[in-house]
Amino acid sequence: MNYDTCHLAVEYEEPESALGALREAGIRISKLHLSAALIVRPDEATRARLKPFEEDVYLHQVVERLPDGSLNRHRDLDVALATYNPAEEWRIHFHIPLHSPDGDWFASTRGHIDGVLRELKKDPALCTHLEMETYTWEVLPAEMKNREVVDQLVGEYEWTLEQLRAHDLA
Repeated sequence: MNYDTCHLAVEYEEPESALGALREAGIRISKLHLSAALIVRPDEATRARLKPFEEDVYLHQVVERLPDGSLNRHRDLDVALATYNPAEEWRIHFHIPLHSPDGDWFASTRGHIDGVLRELKKDPALCTHLEMETYTWEVLPAEMKNREVVDQLVGEYEWTLEQLRAHDLA
C-alpha cells in the first residue's frame, strides 16, 4: 500500500505504531507519500482565517479532537466550518507545501514525516520509494502563494533533501 503521511496524520495516527501494525500484518509499503496537513485550534478567529482554504476542487476532510479526546470527522472543510463543536484541535486534509513554515495561527503535520523518516532510518528496507505529494499549488490561499510554482517545487525538494540528510538517509 501507499503510506500517505498527510492522511495518517490527519487521522491522529502515530508513525511508529501505524507502520508497526502494517509490518505485523505483512503489508508491504510500496511508496511513502511525504505530505503535510494543517493543524489549527478552531477558535472563531482561526475559523475565519480558514475560509480561503475552502475550495471546490478537492475534498478537505477535517478530523477534530474534542476535549474528551474523542475524534469527530467532517467530509469537507465547509461542513466543519458550518458546525460548531468545542474542539481542541482540527487536522485538515489540505496538502500544504512541505517547506512552508508554521504560521501564527496554524501548524502542520510535518512531525509525522519526521516520525516516518525515523522509522525508515531504523529499517531502510521498509520502503525505497518516496514521493513529495503536494498537489494544491493552484488552490493555495494567497498568503501561501508567496512564490511561483516552480520555485515552490524547488523549495519543497530542498526541504525534503534536508530532512533526508538530517536522518542520515541521503
